[in-house]
Amino acid sequence: MTVEMFLGIDGGGTNCRARLVDADGTVLGEGRAGPSNTTLGIDQAFGEILKAAYAACDQAGLDKSTFSHTHAGFGLAGLPDGRDRNRLLNYPHPFASLAVNTDAHTACLGAHGGRNGGIVIFGTGSCGYAILEGRGHNVGGWGFRLSDHASGAWVGKRAVQAALQSFDGILPPSTLAEDIMAEFANSAEQAVIWAETARPVDYGAIAPKVVSRAESGDALARNLMLQAAEEATHLIQAVAAKGVAQIACLGGFFKYLSPWLPDKINHLLVTAKGDPLDGAIRMARNAQAEGNTNV
Repeated sequence: MTVEMFLGIDGGGTNCRARLVDADGTVLGEGRAGPSNTTLGIDQAFGEILKAAYAACDQAGLDKSTFSHTHAGFGLAGLPDGRDRNRLLNYPHPFASLAVNTDAHTACLGAHGGRNGGIVIFGTGSCGYAILEGRGHNVGGWGFRLSDHASGAWVGKRAVQAALQSFDGILPPSTLAEDIMAEFANSAEQAVIWAETARPVDYGAIAPKVVSRAESGDALARNLMLQAAEEATHLIQAVAAKGVAQIACLGGFFKYLSPWLPDKINHLLVTAKGDPLDGAIRMARNAQAEGNTNV
């Protein structure tokens, strides 16, 4: 008798996580790989997804042939429209079935156990999302070039911009600016060359410097964190305006952002019931039960 299993994937701009569970929901194994944001390309994204999935399989002590009776759910960053989703669904894969949606959708499913609610993700990127009566509603999250406000990459980019302004005498001297410019050998030209190929994850790596210097009182860093908190507040309020009363804030950058948020939004915030991998597994279960893999 073939035993069905379920695989959840949470793929973001920094890393990709996988969780393999049995039909009862018991966790069998977990794995991790590199960035699987689809903006990096479908081939690279799927490659990292499979690395994480195989790592989960290895931890479970199972053969990779297990995937032939495993139903997978992918929640991925970088899916602004249906094109990449369809390409992923049609990409050769080893799974019994595949459901694909945004990382926001699976995060929201996990955070509220499939019930009505909203989330805002503050990671390398950012986005808001609400689920009402089974339907998803996006707020923001339109990619690094146009959106991702209050995210780690957003803060990092603005920190580099401000560091250059301080270096040029446009803004006052700042320890944060000195830290950042030291990374470029105190050369504006080197900063420009770096920026030509810098990815969101590269800007995101600068955000912890901003947080650290803000905590120690650097005026430029504090101003950047206050700007981020204002943008985060707008995102949270916009998600609430979709009609949800409970919002869970997620993502690796939120723990740094949280102390800077105003008290006026506290009544909206709740602790997530589950994580994005729980949501991805729930999506895989729902799709398998309904015979629908394009959700």
